[in-house]
Amino acid sequence: MIHSEIYKFPYTRAAGMKRTYDVTVNLVRRDSGVFAYEAWVHCAGKFKGNGLVFPLVSQTTALAAAEARARIEDHIECLLGVEE
Repeated sequence: MIHSEIYKFPYTRAAGMKRTYDVTVNLVRRDSGVFAYEAWVHCAGKFKGNGLVFPLVSQTTALAAAEARARIEDHIECLLGVEE
């Protein structure tokens, strides 16, 4: 059975227009034990993208959540799969 947890957090971009984005992350652990995530990034109520999604390498839920957050923050900074 797949276990899923939802995390939400704001992130303010350090470059460009320095907008604050509202991020929702769905973190899942598959039956194989591998963690994966999907992210939705919004700004001022408008959808801005999902970032780039790859499997996570972390072995625990807490580490996987931190890894997913770090990745999506980097994607926002670099505008990878996210519009400004």
